[in-house]
Amino acid sequence: MLTLLPTPIGNIKDITFNTIEKLQNAEVFICEDTRVTKKLLNLINEKLHIKIEYKNKKFISLHSHNENNIDNSLKEDLLNKNCVYLTDAGMPC
Repeated sequence: MLTLLPTPIGNIKDITFNTIEKLQNAEVFICEDTRVTKKLLNLINEKLHIKIEYKNKKFISLHSHNENNIDNSLKEDLLNKNCVYLTDAGMPC
């Protein structure tokens, strides 16, 4: 299952409880830039003191430059795993 998650713009405290819960339960992180998403997860851990374990999770970079190259493994993940999609900031559309 794929869940689109909003991310805060500017203030980490603007993140929603629902987003935190979905991040904690995610098995696959699909994002524009994996570095930005990992930075966000670190900020949540450090600034909000909310543990999100992501070290052994799968990260997939998906953006306008590679969207046509989605492979079958991503399709399998979307059907069988708890996947979240995050943009670098704001609400994925």
